[in-house]
Amino acid sequence: MTSIKRTQNQFGRQSRLYASSPIHAEGESLRVLIDFAEPRAGERAADIGAGAGFTAAAIAARGVRVVAVDPTAPMLERTRELAAQRGLDIALAVAQGEALPFATGSLDLVACRLACHHFLDLAAALREFRRVVRDGGRVAIADTVAPEDPELDAWMNDVELRRDPTHVRDRRPSEWRALLREAGFRIERDYTARSPQEFDVWVRRAGTPPERIPGLRRDFERPPAGAVEAFGITYEGDVIRWAWDNYVILARPA
Repeated sequence: MTSIKRTQNQFGRQSRLYASSPIHAEGESLRVLIDFAEPRAGERAADIGAGAGFTAAAIAARGVRVVAVDPTAPMLERTRELAAQRGLDIALAVAQGEALPFATGSLDLVACRLACHHFLDLAAALREFRRVVRDGGRVAIADTVAPEDPELDAWMNDVELRRDPTHVRDRRPSEWRALLREAGFRIERDYTARSPQEFDVWVRRAGTPPERIPGLRRDFERPPAGAVEAFGITYEGDVIRWAWDNYVILARPA
């Protein structure tokens, strides 16, 4: 099975759980991203890796002409449902972040929230963001990030990959800054938000195979040195909670 087919199968199967996920529907990273992006009525925008459409809806609510882009048709169906519920006009496009269906310099705003860690070639996707956004336009990104500590980075990405086979990599903030510079952007604003997690919800949302769950739970019960402090891991009976960092960035063409 190709990687894109795996992604389509995974998110097609789990689309309704993502559509009902409070982390995706609301969350600090969405509020900050919209604050950074300052969508303005009449602008043209795209939400890349739109998923269930919460970011696209927040942008469309400002009077922006927005296209929700996702490689998974059932996810875009959730976007269509959300738009209908909120009385919003959101166009839909099935496409990958690495090959966007927009003319060069045709967009005022490109947004991407909680999707980049699934991109097979993030550098190529960022070059596409740069291609389609006009000079003077802006790109607003929020994504889960790993700590700068190599051991905690490796542990976090390992548990995420075992939980969800479509996971590629949670980059470190320093990696994000380098990737954006290489793609032709300058970072204007950035912010680190927190994304609360609960173990049972975390694995259920991703449809983690049952045989992997006990091993993942053991990893959170016996995490590496520094993980409890870095991720705020807590234990209340069988309930394990923690928080991942979400790095929110506003970038403009350099």
